[in-house]
Amino acid sequence: MRPLLSLVGLVVLSAGCVPRPATTQGQSIAGLWVVFGIASAAVGLVVWGLVTWSVIRYRARGSNELPAQTHGHLGLEIAWTAVPIAIVAGLFVLTYRTIGAVETTTGPAPVPITVTAFTWQWSFHYEGTAVTVTGARDRPPELVVPVGETVRVTLVSTDVDHAFYVPAFLFKRDAIPGHPSTFDFTVAAPGVYRGQCAEFCGLQHDSMAFTVRAVDRSTFSAWLAAGGAAPSGPPSPGASAP
Repeated sequence: MRPLLSLVGLVVLSAGCVPRPATTQGQSIAGLWVVFGIASAAVGLVVWGLVTWSVIRYRARGSNELPAQTHGHLGLEIAWTAVPIAIVAGLFVLTYRTIGAVETTTGPAPVPITVTAFTWQWSFHYEGTAVTVTGARDRPPELVVPVGETVRVTLVSTDVDHAFYVPAFLFKRDAIPGHPSTFDFTVAAPGVYRGQCAEFCGLQHDSMAFTVRAVDRSTFSAWLAAGGAAPSGPPSPGASAP
């Protein structure tokens, strides 16, 4: 019983190392992680249990004679081949479906934004408006988005490889020159979420930080109408993410 409780405690502690997902897509990824955690804990419990049982049950008792050996047991051989294949196949299918759902973009999005990465900053252009937010070394840009609405990002790079990474979104996408990519995200709760270029891109790579501020629709519309002025008011308590 004690080993089982220890294993459960380890899984719970490990879960605390993952940021609370801030987007609906991130929630899908977090759910997949939980499935992998449970599967790995179950396999580990079975393996450790069998090894421990074998060590205790067949430990030497003053004799070097081998215990009874089993050869050519067709049922065992099928089982220890089929079970791992079934586990891996199941995890593969779940991963394929989850990643497919996260990567899929369908229909027009309410908030289309072109995110341009360049050495060594970011530029956020809100399609259909005159609003463009461009960062500087001493003034990281802020990507303002409405809560609960699909934001469609078209990610481009003008020079070298960069990466759009927001830890609280559980998502990273490389920005490769000449290869624009598109992805959606929907922030579930108001707050400010830190982002960073996660691909080493040169001497000032560390300055490529940014934030994503999620606000309600009325605040977002007022911000757009004001031409991209900084939204007033602090984020909701407890909503900020590292």
